[in-house]
Amino acid sequence: MRLSNRTIYGLRAVVDLAYHGDGEPTQVRQIADRGRIPIRFLEQIFQDLKKSGIVASKRGPSGGYILVASPETLTLAKLFDVLDDLPELPEVARDEQIEGAAEIADVTCRELVGRMIEIFEEITVADLVERGQKLGLARDGYEGFNYVI
Repeated sequence: MRLSNRTIYGLRAVVDLAYHGDGEPTQVRQIADRGRIPIRFLEQIFQDLKKSGIVASKRGPSGGYILVASPETLTLAKLFDVLDDLPELPEVARDEQIEGAAEIADVTCRELVGRMIEIFEEITVADLVERGQKLGLARDGYEGFNYVI
C-alpha cells in the first residue's frame, strides 16, 4: 500500500497541530514550514479537515487552525478516510472458475487489507504525539517571521 502525498501531508499537519498547538491557533505558514508541505496544497487539505470537524479555523492576526478532534480518539483510519486514502477491502471473486491458488491469493489479499485497517484503527494521533515526546523532538520550534499587514 502506498499513501498519497495528500494523506502524508494531512497526517503531518494534524500531528503538528496536536504536538505544537496547545489548543491555540497555528498559522498555515508555520505548519507548512515545519512539515515541508507546499502551502497551497496544505490549505486545500485543511478545507477537507475542517469540513469533517477535525480542525477549526480562526480568522485575524492571531488566527490559524486548531485541532478540535480529540487526539486520543482521532485514529489514523478516520484521518485516512477523510483524506480519501483508507484502503478498501477487495471483493473476493465468487466465480466458479476461480479455484486453488487464485482463490487463496484473493482471500489472502482480503485478510492483509483487513489487518492494515485494524492497525490504522488502533493508532491515534495521541500515540504519535507520545512517540515524538519519547524521541525528544522539540516543541514549538518555529523560528520564522510572524507579521500582520
